[in-house]
Amino acid sequence: MFLVTLFCHLLHFSQPVESDSSLIVRHISIQGNQRTKAYIIQRELDFHEGDTINTRDLAKRVELNRRKVFNTSLFNFVEIKHNKDSLSNRLDILIKVQEQWYILGYPNIQIADRNYNEWWNRGGRLDRLIFGANITHANFRGRAEKLILNAEVGFTQKLELFYRIPYIDKVQKTGLGLGISYSTNKNVAFGTLHDTLSYIKSDNSLRQRIYAFAQLKKRYHFYDNHTLELRYNQNWIADTIRKANPNYFLEGANTQRYVQLSYYFNYDFRDNVVFPLRGYRFEVYLNKLGLLPSDNLNQLDITLTANKYWALANNLFLNIGAEGKISLPNKQPFFNTRGLGYGTDLVRGYELYVIDGQKYVWARMNLRTKLLDKTLTIKWIKSSQFNRIPIQIYPNYFVDWGYVQNEYVYKNLSALANKPLYSTGLGVDAVTYYNLVVKLHWAINREGKSGIIFNITREF
Repeated sequence: MFLVTLFCHLLHFSQPVESDSSLIVRHISIQGNQRTKAYIIQRELDFHEGDTINTRDLAKRVELNRRKVFNTSLFNFVEIKHNKDSLSNRLDILIKVQEQWYILGYPNIQIADRNYNEWWNRGGRLDRLIFGANITHANFRGRAEKLILNAEVGFTQKLELFYRIPYIDKVQKTGLGLGISYSTNKNVAFGTLHDTLSYIKSDNSLRQRIYAFAQLKKRYHFYDNHTLELRYNQNWIADTIRKANPNYFLEGANTQRYVQLSYYFNYDFRDNVVFPLRGYRFEVYLNKLGLLPSDNLNQLDITLTANKYWALANNLFLNIGAEGKISLPNKQPFFNTRGLGYGTDLVRGYELYVIDGQKYVWARMNLRTKLLDKTLTIKWIKSSQFNRIPIQIYPNYFVDWGYVQNEYVYKNLSALANKPLYSTGLGVDAVTYYNLVVKLHWAINREGKSGIIFNITREF
């Protein structure tokens, strides 16, 4: 992975620019960071006091550094101003930030299904909702540390605690993450039939899950991140689930215990991590489930993802992305098999389907135009973290394609596995503050079925 990181790094920085004149950075000042430590912001800068900046590169360097500070997700707004002293050839930099409201405690209502379309298709019932309380501190101690406490009742009963430290060393390259989670369900998807999840409901617990993890993160350069995670998993199902699907954990087992080791590499050179319009991103995910001889699982997942974003013209943007996954061996527990249909790994227009398989690939093309880009000021709200609301609206056209390979389609009577999937459609995306993106799309798939897709995402 070092060679991949080095190649991406050289790709971005290997093009020299001839110098007209140079400016020496005399002073860097920061305003608005009432809680955030100054070194958290300075860590994102590729220049420091005493450094020299070519005048040709000045505007580009300032914008790239503004993006990096904004992409920490600590601020609602980031502005970098510079003042040149032509007589002394000195440069003063002013970084102005508006901090987000870091402590968010709120009631949390979620749907239990994979997306809003599936939830509505199942009747939009209240018993398929999850009610909880989430307390998130996104800037604990002013050091970009993240502390999350999550408690849920309803369709799922869950209690979680996560703590992430971005830097534990003086050079700010090494981070640490810890977490533990316990959940139990009385309504469980025990398998798929005709590419649809099948559920069993009971008055008693049908499944319990416990996991704990420790992460070590490395950030050698501005745009690359390496994460190594060690996780312990312990899962249990009731006899009702085991009898309905003996392959839930394989071989009719009620329990599943294993140690998991994962490596994740991410090279992210995008202008905005929440809703990017320019740049590119490359990801590698290696996941080994089962390390010890006593583990109940032995599985290897390899996933590669790439996305490229272009600004074609004024307010016109293109994005092309692709992802491929290989999972070995072919015989896997249902609980650990993930094809297309979960999270963002899907072909739009197939939101109602789960296409199980050991291997998959998808590709997407999005063409967007910016219709609106404004910041509203609400005077009667006194808090500066909430009274300025950025709103961006992007109508778009998209084309999706995907393919899932499943060696055991006869077991769940899949009509969509081992066949090409594709769709096209129109939509509109709305982006606002606190990393919130609301999406409303209309899609038609290969089978000629069409529908409205609604989704809300929030990046932490």
